[in-house]
Amino acid sequence: MQERSERLAQAIAQALKWLRIRDLSTQELARRLADKGYTDTEIAEATDWLRAEGYLSDARLRERLTERYMVEQPSGRLRIEQEFARRGLDAPDLTGDEESRAVRALQMRFGEPPAEWTPRDAARWLRFLLQRGFEPEVAQNALRRWNPRLNDEL
Repeated sequence: MQERSERLAQAIAQALKWLRIRDLSTQELARRLADKGYTDTEIAEATDWLRAEGYLSDARLRERLTERYMVEQPSGRLRIEQEFARRGLDAPDLTGDEESRAVRALQMRFGEPPAEWTPRDAARWLRFLLQRGFEPEVAQNALRRWNPRLNDEL
């Protein structure tokens, strides 16, 4: 019994080290603990304790990630769904205007569109949006809204 509680204490201590660095989902934390050799029982008890004490919260993480990908680093549906799935969380409701998010991402990254630009610039802007997880059609429409002079080029 002593050994079991000692292993549980070690699992909790390890989890707290990781959680001090960044928020993790329950699934991510369980995977990391399993990789360290902890049993399913130890992992379940550790995550239950961490949730009860407020150190581990999937709801808090989901809220934080939603804020990041919708406001701080506007991203497309594809990237958001992929990131949430990777962390074992349900994706947020993405009913908002994705095109407006893409325009906001362009404004945050590049500011106002330049008066003069080359096709290479337009390709760079498009790649930026695609890497952020916006679908090609949404990215092209957002580029046209951000820089109306692109209408003939895209």
